Amino acid sequence: MKNKTFKHIFGILLLLLATISCEDKLDLSPVDEFAPENALQTKAGIEALLFSAYNGYSLGSPIRTEILINEVTTDVGRVRIGAVEREMKPFMDFNWTSSTNHIEGLFWGGRYSAIRDANTLLDNIENSDVEESFKKMVIAEARYIRAFEYAYMYKYFGPVPLRITTDLTVQPKELGLPTEEEFRTFVETELTEAAADLLDPTAQTQVSRATKGMAYAALTKFLMNTKQWSKVVSATQSLMSLNYYELFPSYRATFFIENEPQNNPANKEIIVTWSLTNEGGYNNDYQNGAFPPGFRRTDNVPEFEWTTSMANWPTQFSLRDEFVDSFDPNDDRKNAIVETYYNAGGNLVNLRTANTDNSRALKFFDNNQTGNFSGADVPYIRYADILLCRAEALNEVNGPTQEAVDLVNMVRTRAGVATYTLADVGSKDSFRDMILMERGWELFGEGKRREDLIRHGKFLQYAENRGLTTSAKQVYFPYPLAEVDANPALDQREGY
Repeated sequence: MKNKTFKHIFGILLLLLATISCEDKLDLSPVDEFAPENALQTKAGIEALLFSAYNGYSLGSPIRTEILINEVTTDVGRVRIGAVEREMKPFMDFNWTSSTNHIEGLFWGGRYSAIRDANTLLDNIENSDVEESFKKMVIAEARYIRAFEYAYMYKYFGPVPLRITTDLTVQPKELGLPTEEEFRTFVETELTEAAADLLDPTAQTQVSRATKGMAYAALTKFLMNTKQWSKVVSATQSLMSLNYYELFPSYRATFFIENEPQNNPANKEIIVTWSLTNEGGYNNDYQNGAFPPGFRRTDNVPEFEWTTSMANWPTQFSLRDEFVDSFDPNDDRKNAIVETYYNAGGNLVNLRTANTDNSRALKFFDNNQTGNFSGADVPYIRYADILLCRAEALNEVNGPTQEAVDLVNMVRTRAGVATYTLADVGSKDSFRDMILMERGWELFGEGKRREDLIRHGKFLQYAENRGLTTSAKQVYFPYPLAEVDANPALDQREGY
């Protein structure tokens, strides 16, 4: 089992917080049965609530939903057949509404639950009798979790109600929206100040527990999505100056279970990850829908062979032909894409001739999967992402530079494709487009394409190129209908 210490502490939590509840997701004041002044007097009680916050921060919904929504809305992915196709159809067709499934559950509810737990800690920990060094660390972790969640939600909604305390005499239950500037300043300040007190990645012994590197990585991504280019350059420099993170030598092996950071400390590429297990609970269910019909094995991923103890859903998660065909034929990253495979009868099946847009991503797999339960972790932020973020920001600030080209070339060299010269990349505009392409090739199957296309101003354009009708409002999702109904101070996004 992964992260045993995390899960042992979380077991304490379940006993301690069994009665916790809230009327709606913005009602973040703890109920009477949970008395922070009592439960948060001990180290065990504080850790229990801290790990409840981590649990909410980890995932708000099945990992397939996280990946799919961020790819079926783009030029990368699509879904066919069954219940998951019905779930994804509003996103594929660009006709989602404030009551569409997953908008509340994945992007809102679990996030505010983690924020509630972080706020409860921050409101009460100063009154505890634990040692100051422990207190300081927990405060930094709680601030990181809270800011991470707000940065996560910003990708989907823009600014959201900024709940920073459980004390309703300080902030009312009915809470409206902050300004864009207020929201940005809060997230940036929290992540920057948390980073100062968090452990260096070399000192953190528990995978998924916050470090300086995780805070700088989350800050980088938030600054990217708010197009604050000079600040991105600064944040990436802070992360790189830790002298810890590096690309793993093999692209495909980066995602193998045996090379997950908890199993192989030499993998210093994974900065923030969704930690999953094949023992129930949070698991990787994406691959169940990506397996082709009757799949047994494929020549380009010889490390994995499907067995009858594993699930293979009728639904089909696939990649669009135009995206697959954009890869250099020699790109090692393309070897994580299945175009041909052997079925149960031993026959070689060509997915490309069977249907259009039919190739599959086989990035994550678990040879010990049983049924739906795969334990292959999905990284949320990798060092390769950070290198490309820095290259993009440098280009936006100064146009193409040798440093920016070198950063992209680090990623390309690992993939086994030709590197660029400064002359190759041309103008700022052409280099920007090249970086966007590179991000697609590097990060497919990891749920990053939607935010990248939005940042580059191509999200709606690409959808229209696929024959869809779009509206400017759709760069963000609507606030969940249930939340707008429950909170009179929360006005729905314009256009929804």
